[in-house]
Amino acid sequence: MPDGRFIPLAKPVRVRLSAWLDHRAQRWPETKNPYLLDTVQTAPRLSPPGRNFPWKKAGVTAQALRTDRILYEVEQTGGDVRRICDLFGIGIEAALHYARTVTDPPDTTADSA
Repeated sequence: MPDGRFIPLAKPVRVRLSAWLDHRAQRWPETKNPYLLDTVQTAPRLSPPGRNFPWKKAGVTAQALRTDRILYEVEQTGGDVRRICDLFGIGIEAALHYARTVTDPPDTTADSA
């Protein structure tokens, strides 16, 4: 990451990222655009794609996707707060908030009175 953080990626993510970078290099071989995601409009310039790209077509927000990934990682690690902090660059309080979903699952039993 530009800020010096190292984010480990699962093998399927690395494979897909590599495929995208290969496609990007073939499609726009002369681009100087430093952003990972390019479009036909942004490849020839040095600006990022719009805020809604690619979220608009995917039908999901970036925040919803991030929350989903954090919750998945919490579930897979059994609520390892340190790992969540390191992986997502969030503070302890935020990580604890997510970790509580594993340690304090909501009560789904209803009174049948």
